[in-house]
Amino acid sequence: MSRSTLALVAATLLAGLIVAEPAHAAYRVIKWSTGICQVWNYSLPTRPFPYDYRPVTGPLPSFAAATRAKTRLWRAGRCLI
Repeated sequence: MSRSTLALVAATLLAGLIVAEPAHAAYRVIKWSTGICQVWNYSLPTRPFPYDYRPVTGPLPSFAAATRAKTRLWRAGRCLI
């Protein structure tokens, strides 16, 4: 095997490992001190401001899943909006 072929194979395998890394659940529903709930993307480099909130769900895999969770919380009376 030539060096260029070996380098190409190594680069392809490395790229495959990077792409195959599992995605992390970045969305959560947070509840502000006012009782209003909001979907927040925890993969953003900043946190919500002001800091008078608390997460009311665990990590969720998508925005759609977080929205469904927020709707369930609202129907259960745990969120105002």
